[in-house]
Amino acid sequence: MAHKREPGSLYVVATPIGNLGDVTLRALEIFKEVDLILCESAKETRSLLSRLEISTPVLALYKDSSESPYSSILEQLAAGKSMALVSDAGTPGVSDPGSQMVRTAREKGFRIVPIPGASALTALLSVSGFQVNPTYFLGFLSEKPSKKHRELERASEIDGLVVFYESVHKLPRLYPMLVELFPETEVLVGRELTKTFEEVLYYANPRDLLAKPPNAKGEFVFLLNHRKKTLKGNSDSTDM
Repeated sequence: MAHKREPGSLYVVATPIGNLGDVTLRALEIFKEVDLILCESAKETRSLLSRLEISTPVLALYKDSSESPYSSILEQLAAGKSMALVSDAGTPGVSDPGSQMVRTAREKGFRIVPIPGASALTALLSVSGFQVNPTYFLGFLSEKPSKKHRELERASEIDGLVVFYESVHKLPRLYPMLVELFPETEVLVGRELTKTFEEVLYYANPRDLLAKPPNAKGEFVFLLNHRKKTLKGNSDSTDM
């Protein structure tokens, strides 16, 4: 079903996180029809659009701390122009830039439309085999080791799944923290999701992860099955 573009709307569009084939038909339609694509990196977005054979203009968007944030963009929306908001990969505002633009546009009364697509978070959840309710999403952990430890310590108090992203060069400091705070917790690691060298690795506990860590290259998503009570069978009524 075709999507009718409405003037003065801001479309928040998910882009592929690795595999170009993950772009949705709806995203392609929006990219072709909007007047401007707001992006994290003009170079990255132009590269994506080139591969998709789309020539819509792009504008790199940075955090705006001025008295009237994004005033020129808001003026264009008010004049009836429609725009798409993207990050370099994945969904804007979900551990990616974009939330300030969305919040500002909403405060001014503009229509905000989600165009969902690829997400490292949901990709790993979908292949975990774990009951995902509840899931505690931490996004990217803090760069400071002491703050990272506090974030994980707070997460260790919940009963459910804990999911977070981590940069590859910070992995050596992460693993001992997991051994300390989640000693008996199952770990699922997603590396380079949807890309050529994608891996989804299961570890019975963090000690196994520390003993045989994944290849330290690429982008990582961690899922900790921190359920304090073992679920029996598949009794959750929300399973489909």
